[in-house]
Amino acid sequence: MIEWKLAFAKLVGRVRHTAHVILEKDGKYLLVQEAVPGIRGLWGWPGGGVKRGESPEQAAEREAEEETGFDVELVRSLGEIHDEKRGSVRHIFWGKIKNGELRINEFEHMDAGWFSRDEMEKLKLRGSWVLEVLHLPPAAFDKAL
Repeated sequence: MIEWKLAFAKLVGRVRHTAHVILEKDGKYLLVQEAVPGIRGLWGWPGGGVKRGESPEQAAEREAEEETGFDVELVRSLGEIHDEKRGSVRHIFWGKIKNGELRINEFEHMDAGWFSRDEMEKLKLRGSWVLEVLHLPPAAFDKAL
């Protein structure tokens, strides 16, 4: 279903905006494993579509809570990843957990876990962009919201 929505949006010239949150704890990063058709079994950053009337920041906070159970605070924007092939823009944020306990929405996700960079390289990821985020220039990590 996601692939169909992306193809339609691209066909009519509409760009799909998504927002994702990078959460780190003890040198490991939180990833969620998708359960929805088309991307089932793939791992990625918590996040999802920006709704009409919502800012990327609001979407990132909402999606993080929906997908992980954590109430997060966005610390800084890491930038945007433009995907011409898919007609989408991914807004990437560095966040920190304010409170909550890890839980997943079993309708959308199969699992969630904390992974080191080395462990992430062995996972089936949603795309190369998942790892590329961790290789952004150091200045991106210093830019406060």
